[in-house]
Amino acid sequence: MDLRVLTFAEAKQPEFKEKKGEGYIQYGDRNDYPNYLVDLFNKSAKHNAIIKSKVHYISANGWKGSPEAEAFIDNVNRMESLNDLTRKVSLDAELFGGYYLEIIWSVTKQLAEVWHCDYTKIRTNKDNTQFWYKEKWDDRNEKAMVYPAFNPANPVGKQILYIKEYRPNMGYYSLPGYFGALNYIESDIEISKHVLGNAQTGFSASKLITLPNGEPSDEEKRNIEKRFTNRFSGSDGKKFILAFVNDSARKPIVDDLGTSDITKEDFGRVDSLIQTNIFSGHQITTPSIFGIAEAGKLGSRSEMRDGYEIFKNTYVNSKQMHLESVFNMLAKYKGVAEPELLIIPTEPIGFEFTENLLKEIAPKEWLLEKAGIDITKYQPVAQQAQFSDEFSVFFEFGDAKDSFNVWRSRTRFNDDSEYQMFAEVNQLQANVLDLMSKDKRITPEVLATTLEQSEDTIKQVIKTLIANGYIEVKEYSIGEGYDENIITEHILTSSLGDILTKIKPQTKELLIRYSYEWNEDFGISNKDKKSTPLIDTSRPFCKYLLSADKMYSRSDIESISARLGYSVWDRRGGWWNDDGDISPSCRHRWVSNIVTRK
Repeated sequence: MDLRVLTFAEAKQPEFKEKKGEGYIQYGDRNDYPNYLVDLFNKSAKHNAIIKSKVHYISANGWKGSPEAEAFIDNVNRMESLNDLTRKVSLDAELFGGYYLEIIWSVTKQLAEVWHCDYTKIRTNKDNTQFWYKEKWDDRNEKAMVYPAFNPANPVGKQILYIKEYRPNMGYYSLPGYFGALNYIESDIEISKHVLGNAQTGFSASKLITLPNGEPSDEEKRNIEKRFTNRFSGSDGKKFILAFVNDSARKPIVDDLGTSDITKEDFGRVDSLIQTNIFSGHQITTPSIFGIAEAGKLGSRSEMRDGYEIFKNTYVNSKQMHLESVFNMLAKYKGVAEPELLIIPTEPIGFEFTENLLKEIAPKEWLLEKAGIDITKYQPVAQQAQFSDEFSVFFEFGDAKDSFNVWRSRTRFNDDSEYQMFAEVNQLQANVLDLMSKDKRITPEVLATTLEQSEDTIKQVIKTLIANGYIEVKEYSIGEGYDENIITEHILTSSLGDILTKIKPQTKELLIRYSYEWNEDFGISNKDKKSTPLIDTSRPFCKYLLSADKMYSRSDIESISARLGYSVWDRRGGWWNDDGDISPSCRHRWVSNIVTRK
C-alpha cells in the first residue's frame, strides 16, 4: 500500500543573497518577502487589527511645532501634509520593521520635498548606500531605477533615506517586531480557511481515504490528490491521507483518524493559543485597546486606560520619539531652524471627571467653550488687563528657568545672530579644549579673559565637556595648613584632533528661549534684582511675569499675546505719555537666551 501524507506549509523565513550582476540583495529566496508580509496583514483578522491600531496610536492626533515649522507640517510635499506621510510611514514601520523616504533636493541645495516610498518596491545593496526601485520585482522586462542613499553633504537630486529597526546580524533589511509570531499568524489564517471550508463543504476533518481500484501511476496519483484537495479540503492546507490498494471488491473507505486541536469543530482552545501568541509577538497586554474582545471579558474604562498607559510607555513613546527625531532633522534641512516637532498623543477612551472636579481644575475659557458660549461677544476686544487672574496665563506657558543651562544672553537679538550663536558655542568648546591641551592647569578665570567670555559661560562649557567625556578633572593639594593650595588639572581624554572631530553643531540640543529680566541700565544687575525692593514698585504686568520665573519659546509668547489681546513681546509694564509722545517706561525688558536643557 502506497501512502502519501499532505502537510501544512511552514511560515517563510527570509534569505538574503546578492543578485549576481545586479548589485542588490534579494529580499527572501524569491525576492518577495515584503509581499509575503503584506499578504499576512491582509488575511489575518487579529494581526490586521493590531497593526492598524498601532499605527493609530503612533501617528495619534498629528503634529505640532513652532510657527516656523507650520509650512513643513502642512506641505511636506506638494500633495501631502506631514500627518498624511506619517500614517504611511508608521504602517510600513509596523508591518516591515522599517520604511523608505524619497528626499528631493532643490537647485539651491535645500530639502524641497519628502515622499513616502512603497516598502515592497525597494531593494538595497550590502551597506545600504544604493537603492533599486521597481513597480513589480517579478517583471523581468522592467528596468530598475537606481538612487543613492540620503546624504546631506551632497544635496543633489533624489535620494533614499532608509530607516530600520536594529536587529543583530541583520545588516541588509529589517524584520518586523512580530517576526517570532509568524507561525501563529499563519495559523490564524488557516483557521479562518477551515471555518470557511467547513461551511462550504462540510468535509474538513482529518481522514484516511482508501481507494481500491488498484495503484495508479504517479501522474494519476497527483491528479487524484489535486481533485480531492479542490473538492473536499476545508483549508488550503491539506489534511488527509490517500491510500491506494489493489482490491476491486472493496468500496472506497473513509476512516476517521481521530480529532486533534487543529481539526475539531470547536476551535476555542486552539484559537486562544494562537491569539495569545500573536499578542505576545506584538507586545500586547490589553487586547481591548486594539478593538479585540476576549471571551468572557468586558474591558472596563479603567482597564483600558491602564492598559493603554502601559502600552504607551513600553511601546508607543519610543516609536513617536524616533519619528520626531527623524522629521525634526529633515525640517532643519528644509530651513526650519527650530522646528520643535512633536506628535500630539491620543487616548483610547475619554477620561471621566465629575462636575465639581472640572470646576476646580478646568480653565474658565475651556468650560465656556464646552458650554457653547463665545466669550468674545461679552468682552471688548481692546480690554486691558485689570485683574491679577488675567495674568495667570504667564504661568500656563513656558518652562522653569532652572530647567535650563544658559549659554549666552542678549537683548532681543535677530534671527541671523541667533543662528550664528550655534556655531559660536561649538567653536567656544574647541577653543577651550585647545587652551587646555597646552596648559592643563589653566583656570576658568584665565580662559574667560583670554577668550573674552564671562566666567559663568566658561564654567558651563567646562561642565559640558566633562559630561560628554572629553576632559577629566584631577585635583591634588600642595603644602599644608595655611600654605595648602588645591591644584586643578583638566586633562583631555584623547587627542585634541580626535575630540574636535566629535564636536559638531548640535542644533537639536541648543534652544532659543526668552526671559523677562531687569534692565541693567537702571544700575542693578539681574543677580541682585530679586533682593531689591524696586520690584515691589513695578506694575502688575511685570510683577506677575517676573514671579512666573520662566523661559518662553517664541510660540509661547505669541500664544500668551493671543490670550491677552495684545503683543506681550512689544508691550512692557508701563508707558510714559509726554504731551502725546508715548514711549516705554519700564525697568524690565525681554532677553534672548541660548540654552540647553538640564
